[in-house]
Amino acid sequence: MAVPIRTCIGCRQRDAAAEMVRLRVADGRLVMAEGGQSGRGASLHPRPSCLETGLRPDVLGRAFKQRVTIPDAAKLFQQITTTLRRAARGR
Repeated sequence: MAVPIRTCIGCRQRDAAAEMVRLRVADGRLVMAEGGQSGRGASLHPRPSCLETGLRPDVLGRAFKQRVTIPDAAKLFQQITTTLRRAARGR
């Protein structure tokens, strides 16, 4: 079975979707996508350099083709790191 490949909006490198965090816009605000949610999304490696670049307003605007706001950046970072810790324990 083929592995889904996505492009990171931070580093522009292609990688397996399972290695990235999927983001989406809900009501103009950036949120982590839950499994199975459809619609426009953007993938991002959970590396500090990718997060720093990928969460810039100009990069997000290009990825989502609309203006995007991050209502609580600290909360988003916490969600990403919590998800990564859970995934690491599950492996």
